[in-house]
Amino acid sequence: MSIFPKRAIPGKTVTIHWNFNISSLKNTHILPFVRIGVKDPKGKVTMLFEEHVLGLPDPIANDKSDEQQLKYLNKNIPLLVLADYLSGPCKREKLIEILKNIQSGRHYYFTYTVPDDAPIGKYTLISEVHNSGEIKHSKTAMDDFFLVEKLTLDKVVEEGGQKKAIIINHSTEKTPVKVVHCYENELGELNTKVQVFEIEASQETEIQFFSDKDFLLYNEEREVIPLTALSTSYLLRNQQVLEIQKNNEFSCLLKRDKEEAYRLTTETKQLWEKSNGLFHKDMMSEKEKAIFEEMNSEGLIEEIHL
Repeated sequence: MSIFPKRAIPGKTVTIHWNFNISSLKNTHILPFVRIGVKDPKGKVTMLFEEHVLGLPDPIANDKSDEQQLKYLNKNIPLLVLADYLSGPCKREKLIEILKNIQSGRHYYFTYTVPDDAPIGKYTLISEVHNSGEIKHSKTAMDDFFLVEKLTLDKVVEEGGQKKAIIINHSTEKTPVKVVHCYENELGELNTKVQVFEIEASQETEIQFFSDKDFLLYNEEREVIPLTALSTSYLLRNQQVLEIQKNNEFSCLLKRDKEEAYRLTTETKQLWEKSNGLFHKDMMSEKEKAIFEEMNSEGLIEEIHL
């Protein structure tokens, strides 16, 4: 079996792949009862599939011409499935066998949506093939799990002029994180410094940050937590609006779905340029707040939350 992604958060969906392979079946058929499910960290089981699956033997090849005839329909296997089989020592040992069974196997895909209030931690897969009173389990049982993660920013403290973010890991498993420190170089370009480490299970961790443009990424970098005492509201230019400059004299904004154009003044252009997705809403001046209200009502600048 394979699971992708291997790390999720509440509210997201995980896809589970199961390969039913009967290429070794000779001169008989089977009709096993198959159960595929998910067990959460508290032991609650959600069944995704409980059905009988018919397996028929391959034809016996009597001569070379029979061996060259097609026996299976073409299987379109996602690259994610192959990539998952390549990961982990358990799966590398079985790689040759797995690759041989890909075309001859019958592939099933199930989805599991993690509830918003789901427990955080390790979720294990249930794979049972009941046949003639016997139960066969997945050959990749050691790797048949996924992790549901949750990190939160508890508070920001300042000691000796240094700011520290207190991050809580709600999972009963270690959680890998990436901390990105953003700063501008002498040319005004955005540069970064990166730290990668694990936060221990069910622990609080102090992370020192240097500006309000530092971020913590987790869940394979899909989730972002701003490390800041300010609000997590940022201003962002409408990415579907085109800016046209004319001889460095003035700038116009064009919407793709309208024939209207907006000419930027010096003040509106300054806020437009600031609204790059990393400019905190809290840092606007009173005058900029009035300009924002006007540009926001026109759909030119929006407020986003990271």
